[in-house]
Amino acid sequence: MSYSIIISKIFNKFAMFNWGVTVLSFILAIVLYPQLPKEVPDHINAFGVADSYGGKLTVFILPFALAMIGLLVSSKWIDNRYADLTIQNTLAKTLMLVVIILLWYAVGIFFLTYYQLTK
Repeated sequence: MSYSIIISKIFNKFAMFNWGVTVLSFILAIVLYPQLPKEVPDHINAFGVADSYGGKLTVFILPFALAMIGLLVSSKWIDNRYADLTIQNTLAKTLMLVVIILLWYAVGIFFLTYYQLTK
């Protein structure tokens, strides 16, 4: 099996899984929102230390980002722009997978931080 086919299959599975992560992150944001302090971290550096703070509405930024990525991925934008199984299509899907995985990581770190703030 070629790399392009493998990436396409992984990409489609990750696109579906992304909606689950998106819904879960919105639920967590709604549940945690009333318990959060007025200021919450809105940026965490590479060492896991918060270095910027914002209002507690910032808890919804990452869920919205996941939703936007989900819309972009589910709209078949990449397949419409680049012919399937071409190098451009495979590269675009690979880069989008990297972005999705990094966003999932950020969501995990931030919601763990937000949960700790509620205690």
